[in-house]
Amino acid sequence: MVPGFLESIPEEALALLWNAQAGDHTRSSRASHIRILAEDAMSVGKSLSTPHLLSYIESLRETGKTKEALDQWEAHQTGLSQNKQDLEAYWKLGVRLFAAENDPQRAQDIALAFLANDKSREPRILLPVITAWGRQLGKEAEVKAWALYLQLKSFLENTLTMNDYDNISIGLLKAGRPNLAIAVFKDMMVTGQDPANDSTSLYKAAVGLVGHLQASSISELEVNKVSLSTLTVLPRKFQNRFFYASWMKKLIGMGEVDSAALVIELMYERGVKPDSKHLNGLIAAWLRDGNPDAREKAERLGWSMVQQRIDSIWARTNSTGSSPTVTVSPDQDSPRIPKWMQREIPSANIETFSILLLHYTRRSDDGMIKYLIKCLGDAQIKPNSYFMNHILYAELRKQDIGSLWDKFRTMSTSIQPDLETFACLWDCGKLQYDRGRTTFVADFPSARGLYAEMMQWYSRLSARGRAAAQEEFSKELYNQIIRCFCLSKDLPGTLIALYSLRSTFGFSPDDVTARLIVLQVARMAGVPAGTPKRRLRRLSTTPKSKENISHVNRLVEILSERKVSALQARGLTLETLEPQEREQYQLDIMTDLLRIIMGRAATESSRVEDHIASVAEEMNILGVDLGSSLEDNDLLL
Repeated sequence: MVPGFLESIPEEALALLWNAQAGDHTRSSRASHIRILAEDAMSVGKSLSTPHLLSYIESLRETGKTKEALDQWEAHQTGLSQNKQDLEAYWKLGVRLFAAENDPQRAQDIALAFLANDKSREPRILLPVITAWGRQLGKEAEVKAWALYLQLKSFLENTLTMNDYDNISIGLLKAGRPNLAIAVFKDMMVTGQDPANDSTSLYKAAVGLVGHLQASSISELEVNKVSLSTLTVLPRKFQNRFFYASWMKKLIGMGEVDSAALVIELMYERGVKPDSKHLNGLIAAWLRDGNPDAREKAERLGWSMVQQRIDSIWARTNSTGSSPTVTVSPDQDSPRIPKWMQREIPSANIETFSILLLHYTRRSDDGMIKYLIKCLGDAQIKPNSYFMNHILYAELRKQDIGSLWDKFRTMSTSIQPDLETFACLWDCGKLQYDRGRTTFVADFPSARGLYAEMMQWYSRLSARGRAAAQEEFSKELYNQIIRCFCLSKDLPGTLIALYSLRSTFGFSPDDVTARLIVLQVARMAGVPAGTPKRRLRRLSTTPKSKENISHVNRLVEILSERKVSALQARGLTLETLEPQEREQYQLDIMTDLLRIIMGRAATESSRVEDHIASVAEEMNILGVDLGSSLEDNDLLL
């Protein structure tokens, strides 16, 4: 370091550096940078303002130096600014430090003195102290934690928020106090609904108090005398799987997956047996977490459930010998595995297999995918469309079109496809129909054939099934279908798809669709027969191709101008059209374009409409309005 550098830094520059570091709460290095700045300043005799001093002490705690932070906190007690805000921040920091250093009694003494000195102060200063008592061993600490929680509720009255309840319940869960944690969650659930079962009401009833509960009337002695089991009792209506499931769902949604796993242990302890749905949620959440420990726990739990299912099937069918043993479970003695996994757990269901399948397909683990399918057979569980879809997506990731189509044909004989199945097939079609790629499988259907398959599936759905398919259908799928027809250079097929998708799923062409169709038409005009595949993907950049695209765009403009003129003749403008009319306008322009191009290539214009009708039948499209044929002079555009 340059001699005298630190001494020469102006106060303004130091303040600028400090604010730059203190203001960015997203950076992981923030605390260490603040600590370095503070220590450098103090090393050359510069004094820190009270806010900066408190930030420095907080940075020591955040970087794991809690003991040193406490020493600094104690050392600077007498030299503080007497500003009310600074003093309150100092005492709040002290409470957090003593709580973090597992000295809850000192933290509680400071916190209660802080509150007693000024009734307007924030009672939430008690939050870290409650959790700190929870971390202490023994019955006495548990009583102190609950008494302090009751005092906090009394201080805050009806202003305790959902976030407050979450902080306390999660803190107590992690501290190994699940019985207290569930009582806190119960309080959150009964707030405003069932005040008689709130913990403060139970305390008042137990000790014979009436009227408003004052914090000063809550004592550890009374809590201990009444017994915690009485004060934290769970109403009978909550002693069921649904209550615990709601807690788990909330915890998982907050990213507290390990805390949700602790709820499972509490269920076992209270005689409420979890079902597969509870555990499936845990498996999926651990896998989403992505770290190695979470993944190990997820796989261990999932495969244990698979083994349980296979064992139960083996016992039910009275098969001789031992049931097939799953051979992928991690080390049974792993210290990271929760205790409750050693208990008898629910059997796997199709959702369990589907979650594991999604995990292994994303990792492209073909060996585990094959083994999982084998275990599905051992478990005598019929796969569903979700399972089938991820098998197909696994093949799509490998771009193995032949295997994907074979698996679809085999599995769809016993599994009802869903819209996602066809979304996968159209994604596959994009590879198949792209003439610029080398991939081509003779057995895979044409775009017309695949569309016919999809519409046949749709026609067999119930009214509810059709409504669901219409709801799930997306613009992305719409454009992928049109893209596949364009890649196939199938003008009549594109036209039929445009009309059919509008009438069936309510989607119409937009700018993306228009670009796809314009490029299709331009490429058809500009690709000589026998062009090598390696050149096809470069053709759109050639001058001739750009000229063709320009011509087609001009044709679209002329068609659009004619439509606008027709509207004006009726006293309308494009801007005044209803959304549905505007969609019809866009559809008409694209289909007129396709009809004109087909008409130019045909010897007789009447044959164009016959051909369109024939293609519609081939695509399983019956009874759909395919628009009007064009006049002969339209073909001269």
